[in-house]
Parts: sequence; C-alpha cells; structure tokens
Amino acid sequence: MAFETVKVVRPVTFYGADEVHLFHYSRSGDDIYGKFYSEVVRLLKLGVPGIRIVEHSKDPVYDFPAMLRALLDCISKAEADGCDRVLVNASSGPAQFTAAAVVASFMTGARAFTVGTKEYTVPEEDIEKLYFRGGLPVGLSGKIYDPRLITDFPIKMPDEGLVRALRVYRDMRDAMLPVSAHNVIDALKENGLWSYSANRGSSRTSDFQKEAMYYQRHFIDEWKSRGWISKKGRGSKYDLTEDGRNIADTFYNKS
Repeated sequence: MAFETVKVVRPVTFYGADEVHLFHYSRSGDDIYGKFYSEVVRLLKLGVPGIRIVEHSKDPVYDFPAMLRALLDCISKAEADGCDRVLVNASSGPAQFTAAAVVASFMTGARAFTVGTKEYTVPEEDIEKLYFRGGLPVGLSGKIYDPRLITDFPIKMPDEGLVRALRVYRDMRDAMLPVSAHNVIDALKENGLWSYSANRGSSRTSDFQKEAMYYQRHFIDEWKSRGWISKKGRGSKYDLTEDGRNIADTFYNKS
C-alpha cells in the first residue's frame, strides 16, 4: 500500500477476510507513508472487529525482487497453516508491488484481484494545479531514477491444444449445438485438434468408447482441474467458467 485507504480496506470487508497482511514501507513511522498505514489500520479495526492485522515493513514496496520474495513467503505460510483461500490485492501500491503480486499469485495457489476507482479525491478542475508545471502536463512524478530491468521469472502459457479445444467447445455451447462426446470429438477432428487413434481389436471396448474415455481424461478432466469448466447440476452440461472464457479469449487467438 502507498497513498491509499479505500482500495485497501474495502476489499477486505467485501471478501470478509479474517486476516490481512499489509505491505508498506515507512522510514520513520510518522512520515506521510506511516500516516496512511495508521489510517488503514484504524479503518480495518473499525470495519472488521477482531481482524488479525500483520504488518510487513522490512523491505521497500518498490523493490520487485524483495516484494516477490516476501509475498511468496507470506502465501506459502498461509497455505501451510491451512488457509483455504489467499487473495492478493494487485491494485494498491507501486507498479513493482503490483507486478510482484500478480506473479506470486500465478506461481502459487493464491488469487490476485484488482480494484477499480469509481471516484477520485482530486476534482478534475484541480488536476492542472497539481500535475502541471509551467502550464504543461507533467504527472505525479517530477523526477525519476534510472530504469532498472525486472528480474525474469518464466511463466508457462497454458497448453495450446487444450486451449484451442476449449475454444471449440465454447463455440459449440454458445451456438447451442449438442456437446456429447461424439459431437465434440468430431468437431475436434475437423479442427485438427484430435491426435488419438484407437488400437483396433485390442479389447472388447469399441473404438468409440475408447475415444470417449480419452476425451474424458485428456480434455474434460483437464479443463475441470484447471477450473475452466463447471456444471450446475448432475444432469447438466459443462459450461465455461469466467476463467475458462478468459483463457479461450486470451491465448492462441489470432485476431
């Protein structure tokens, strides 16, 4: 967190958290950063009585490697303690903290979230007074340090075949076409996304049954395990989750 209160406090009450970890950096405790931290703590105690607040102030929040290390440590400890859901606020703090929050979430079982601003504290008519110099727009930063490259942490993209097959399934559901195993397998074959070939005569199981089992294990089960599809009831068909639709829209999708 930096110069924010609402962006920190409101998500805590929204998600009903019982424990919150606050990352901030204040050299003296009574500087401007310390004042914002103290106000966040006050609002949290007022809005969520009994909440456990854990302070992290050892490392600068603008140090990406330090924040990534601290966040990974924090998340791993929470998961080891049996916490069933770890949420990370990626909207409060400098860009380096935001990047570390998102990367740490991707690397673990945590889930990052963002918070949009509905109303700013600075009226539009005051923007020129605050962010202009000599009649020209400058912004919040008047001077900067030299750029520093961010440490590279490779993150694998999802399997291309699974994503493209998911998109085929999505298009069939959106078009209200039947999505039995037979229908989807035929569609995957038409799109060059089916490589399995049944070993004919190897058992009493028919070729179609073999293909259906392969489809279940290598597509339906894989999509389910990643949280890309779900269904409302026992007799209903699978539909893409919000995550599944985002995956299908984002990856291997030439415009």
